[in-house]
Parts: sequence; C-alpha cells; structure tokens
Amino acid sequence: MKNKNDYKNILIFSGVVFLFTLALTIWAWGKIPADAQVPIHWNVQGEIDRYAKKTVGLFVGPFTVLFLTMLLLFIPRMEPRKENFAQSQKAYKIIIGGVLLFVAGLHIFTILTALGYDVDISSAMAFGLGILFMAIGNYLGKIRSNFILGIRTPWTLSSESSWNKTHRLGGWLFLLTGLLVFLSGFFHNAELTFGLLLGMVFISVILLFGYSYWVWRGDEERTESKK
Repeated sequence: MKNKNDYKNILIFSGVVFLFTLALTIWAWGKIPADAQVPIHWNVQGEIDRYAKKTVGLFVGPFTVLFLTMLLLFIPRMEPRKENFAQSQKAYKIIIGGVLLFVAGLHIFTILTALGYDVDISSAMAFGLGILFMAIGNYLGKIRSNFILGIRTPWTLSSESSWNKTHRLGGWLFLLTGLLVFLSGFFHNAELTFGLLLGMVFISVILLFGYSYWVWRGDEERTESKK
C-alpha cells in the first residue's frame, strides 16, 4: 500500500504559529514607540548588533513563518522521489514544526527586548537550538532517500545502504550536538554555545561525507552515473 501525502495537520499548526506571531506583533505595536529600534540580530557574544525600524522589525517573525509555510506547500510537489518523501513525511513535519517554533520563540524574545526587558538571549538560543537539533536527530534516521530533505551527497543519493546508514549516524551526531548546545545554555556564554555548535557541525559534515562514501564503496547495489 502506497503512503499518502497528508500535510493537513502541519499546515494547520503552521497557520496557528503564524496567527500567534501576528497577534503578538499587533499587541506589541501599540506598546512600542513609533521611532523605536527593534533588534533583529545578535552577535556571537550575545550582544545586539543590528536593529530595524518598528515597521520592519516587528514583522520579521510573522513573515518568516509565512514564508516557511509556503515552502511547506511547494517542497513535496517538487520532489522526484515522491513515494520516498511520503514515507518521510513524519520527519518532515517534525523538522518544519520545530523550525517554526524556534522562529516564534525568537519573535517573542525580540519583542521582549524591544519592550525593555533584560533577556538572556545566549541561553535562550542555546536551549532552543539544542532542543531543535535533538528533535531533528531523533527523526533523521527515518528519512527515506530523496533530493530535498536529509544528508544529500553523491553517494547517499545513489545507494540506499549509504543513505540509511549515513542518516542513522547523522541522527546520533545531531543528538549529541543538540545535547552539548543545550547544556551550554547553563553557562550563559554565547561564545561557548556558538563554538560548540560550529565545531560539532564541522566535525559532523566531515564524518558524514566520508562515511557516506565508505558505505557506498562497499554497496554492490549502488548506482553510478554513466558518461
């Protein structure tokens, strides 16, 4: 029996997140002065290094959620391996949902900061990114071979064995990365969090790239491009 694409629930969830961020923007609009500068970026020290006008800064969150929702609608239609993508839709929904919640969380902290509250953005980012990476890691191994979602190297895309084993390893690496980043939040040190995240992502990319090739070399059922 073929898997059926059903994205109704995640679309409803995306709509709820969008309406929440929009409602938060409308609420904050009357409380933030017209000439106020809204923070839209923090550096690796956890300090604000970029501001925007109120008319821009307050709508970054809602429009980002709306943009991701539009991608949610079109991405499955562009995938050539539709059957495999249908089998991966649970992981796809979790990843999209996690990213939407992360964006909504950033929108909350942006508004709180604009209202004058002292927000520890370094710890908030560490906890948020840590949970997001752990959630992705938990479902990464359940993603079937496709051209849009997952760890796509020339070898994972031409070998089922390489795809499956690489994603299982990737799941563990994402879980470890998420755990370390989450724990770094207790130290209230943005540089530590950024260093751990960057270092683990770099190590993971190197390991997964090499591992996918190694598994591919040993797979007798792999496919190779012909000249």
